[in-house]
Amino acid sequence: MIWKGTLKYPVLIIGIILFGLYLNDPKTKQFWSKYSGRYIPNTCRAVMDRVEVKAPDYWSFECPGTQLLQITIQSQNVETKHLLIRQAIYKELANAYKTLGRFSNPETLEFLKNIEISVVHPNLSVKSKTDGQAVVQMISKKSPADIAKHLKLTVKVKEFKK
Repeated sequence: MIWKGTLKYPVLIIGIILFGLYLNDPKTKQFWSKYSGRYIPNTCRAVMDRVEVKAPDYWSFECPGTQLLQITIQSQNVETKHLLIRQAIYKELANAYKTLGRFSNPETLEFLKNIEISVVHPNLSVKSKTDGQAVVQMISKKSPADIAKHLKLTVKVKEFKK
């Protein structure tokens, strides 16, 4: 009975099916979450939108909340010795913090409470955590010794061997 009435309107049936497919698409969910969050103040998204355009392709960004920015960096290092890998990863981590501070707006970055940067290498991964004020202060440091001292004071680091 119902099918006889619906078969009179095949375009309506096709429209309902296509609308269902549209709602189940993962890209639709991303679009609506970004659209609905447009007018909610979000420090993480403000920093991410500014830095993501200028950052290298091997950086990936994620904002799980309004005050947490997670950056994952795929290491471009091809070293095989553990000590050289470790040195290169820590150097890349320091450069990542410096680059983040240089590319982002200091007034916005200062209010970001948590920044997590993970450098991933096939043999060793390093995960670090700091706040936005520390990254803004790092911008003013010029010498590598000052940067290393500042990183030692403000950044928590954990290593994961694979």
